[in-house]
Amino acid sequence: MNGTSTYNRSPVQRKQMHYSPNLLSTVNNAIDNRLVAIIEYDSKDKGVSTREIEPMALVYKDRRRNLVAWCRLRGDYRSFRLDRLNMIKVKLEEFVRKENFKVEEYQDDVSSHYSDDFEEEDH
Repeated sequence: MNGTSTYNRSPVQRKQMHYSPNLLSTVNNAIDNRLVAIIEYDSKDKGVSTREIEPMALVYKDRRRNLVAWCRLRGDYRSFRLDRLNMIKVKLEEFVRKENFKVEEYQDDVSSHYSDDFEEEDH
């Protein structure tokens, strides 16, 4: 799938902890095609914010799916829980993947180690 795509979550989906096939398709499209995305993210502590991101990978952390991305607002990698995404819109703008990104640093696995300077956006 190439081109723009959009996902908007309904209130029912938040309560079910269910990831819509449309959401997963939109996220995977952005990752696979290295396309910039705009997200509306609902952080537990900071409220709703809109971010422009460069999606890198889907990972599991604390038994939840997270989208790891370069956040252009923060100038650093961030982890966004999928169940807290209100909206994602994929732009036609391509990005170049940063060479320092290592997905294994963000996997929820006993054999991997998280970077001390990695900040999850849910805190």
